[in-house]
This record gives sequence, structure tokens and C-alpha cells, in this order.
Amino acid sequence: MLAAIRHRLDTTVEPLGYLLLRVVAGTFLIAHGWPKWQAGVGAFAAGLTRRGLEPAMPLAWMVVSLETIGGLLIAIGLLTRPVAFIAALHLAFIAFWVLWPNGFAWNRGGWEFAAMWAAVMLFIAIKGGGTWSIDRLLARR
Repeated sequence: MLAAIRHRLDTTVEPLGYLLLRVVAGTFLIAHGWPKWQAGVGAFAAGLTRRGLEPAMPLAWMVVSLETIGGLLIAIGLLTRPVAFIAALHLAFIAFWVLWPNGFAWNRGGWEFAAMWAAVMLFIAIKGGGTWSIDRLLARR
């Protein structure tokens, strides 16, 4: 009987837990992209140029679009796998190319935080939209 209750709880709660993870991950991505959008993509591109990342303007547009539009798509569960995979690559690049020289600790500008979010996005890319997603609704049609 306990196993039946546990199974029922798992099948009910797990999709809601995953929905929470996907929505939080997507909205956190938006929270990083929206200020770049508001400040102007050109200002962000100038920062990329200072870091030696060229061509800065197209790269800035890709990053700002991924973080704002891509974050929204992940949160609502539309095109979840490809967008989350691109976000995982983006965050891995930040962790291991941009932040690596600062060491591990996030509170010292290190790669810990970005690497953790890269792993979360990779998990979302593998799992897909889940039960509560637009991807699932479209697949049923």
C-alpha cells in the first residue's frame, strides 16, 4: 500500500517539480537578458569587444535574443529541447571560457554558478518540455 501511495505521489508531483524547474530556469535566463536589452544591445556588444569576443554585435544580438526570447520559450515549454541545448552551450562557454580564469567560487567571479546552470539547461534539453508544456500540447495534435 505504501508503494502505491508513493507511486501515485511520484507521478503527480514529479511533473509539477519539473515544471517549476523549467519555469525558474527560463525566467532566470530572461532576468539576465532583459537588462542587456534595456541598456541597448550596442552597450553589451561594447563589453564583448573589451573581452576580445568578436564579431561583437552579431554575438550580442544572439546572446540577448537567447536570454530573453529563449528564456521565455524554455519557461513556457515551446521548442524546449533545442533552445535549452543552445542555452547549455552558451552557459558552458561563459563558465569555461569567460569565468574559468577567476577560479571556481561564484562569489569571486568564478565559473561555479554558470556551470551549474549549464548542467540544468542540459538536463532540460535532454528531458524536453515535460508534461506541462506547449511542446506536449502540440505533440498531442
